[in-house]
Amino acid sequence: MKAVFQVLSFDVLSKLVLGVLGIALIRYMPPAEYAEYTFALSLAAFVTQSISATFNRVYILTSPQEGGHGNEWSAIGLQAFLIAALVVFGLPLISSLGNSYWLITALILANCASDFAKTYYQRDLKFFRFSLIELSRSMLFFIGAVVLIALSDASVSSDAIISVQAVSLLVVAWWALTRRLSEWNATNICEITAYARGLIQGKYTYLFAYFFIVGIFAQTDIFMLKIVGDETMLATYGSAFRYYSILSLALGAVHVVLLPMIQKLSSNQELRMILAAHRRVLLLFVLVAAVAGWLAEWVIPWVDSGRYPEAIATFRILCISAVISLAFSPHANLLMRYERFQFLSFVIIAALAVHIGLCLLLIPLHGASGAAVATTIAAALANVVFFFKSREQVRQHLAT
Repeated sequence: MKAVFQVLSFDVLSKLVLGVLGIALIRYMPPAEYAEYTFALSLAAFVTQSISATFNRVYILTSPQEGGHGNEWSAIGLQAFLIAALVVFGLPLISSLGNSYWLITALILANCASDFAKTYYQRDLKFFRFSLIELSRSMLFFIGAVVLIALSDASVSSDAIISVQAVSLLVVAWWALTRRLSEWNATNICEITAYARGLIQGKYTYLFAYFFIVGIFAQTDIFMLKIVGDETMLATYGSAFRYYSILSLALGAVHVVLLPMIQKLSSNQELRMILAAHRRVLLLFVLVAAVAGWLAEWVIPWVDSGRYPEAIATFRILCISAVISLAFSPHANLLMRYERFQFLSFVIIAALAVHIGLCLLLIPLHGASGAAVATTIAAALANVVFFFKSREQVRQHLAT
């Protein structure tokens, strides 16, 4: 599975850059600002994952031919419309976020543009270009943030770092796509409307619902900490999640490669080869996660100067969650291949309900660690169900 290791190697370098920056932000952002930044990233990730991730996966699933061009502008236009609708719907948040609300909006748009640029090359299995975009935006963000830290006398605000992040994403998206724009079919309001109608009336309605709920599910821990927790819990979880995001590089790389490869499968032998390669990656990842969890007792206090002591336990719990997610990662992609979108939607809705219930129970008792436990249990339940359903689908496919 050469492509996985190619994407992973670039991701390691990219996330290493972001990891160093994350350590700097933990050190140089006051806890109140870091909590605000954590919540802002969660809001941006929710919209990006629920809208951009959905359209990007539909783009891959509906445009399998390499070099083909179809609905790029229509897909981007519909994304922009839906984001604008969510921004209007979320206007009451201005009372608590103030001007940060508009900076978060800019970050969302920048994220969506950058993610589509990556997806454009992912569709054609051009993983080198895909990875180069990821590395470039990380490097640009790093350079901008370091300059900002130097100019801010080592006391960085959430708004300032969000602004730098949004600009870096937009610059890289423009660089990646500017030469491709002329190849895309033009669009207009009628074309965008027709594109939206085709998605709503087609088989991808439940896929949209699935990824929208996944977007909520992925940020439920942050949202629930904001609702039933306090500022310290939120900052602690944000700190632990920074380390977790570095650990979960393999998970992201595997998902990036699996979706287009599974979609383009031409034989059962290819499927067996993909699953075998995935098992080898999983064994290595388990070892890495175990070492990372062990080292956390010394590394985390050194990084944050003991500011977030509960981050150690929280990170270790998230390590378990990462292993579970990677172990079952092929099976949700296989269910997409077999177009079991309705099943995926119902399962993730049930998992979301479990997640919220566990957060309400565990966060008041255990703070950030309670949120991590709730996330791990809810994700494990969904993944186990996906695993058994996927095995059933594969057996049916082999029998035909």
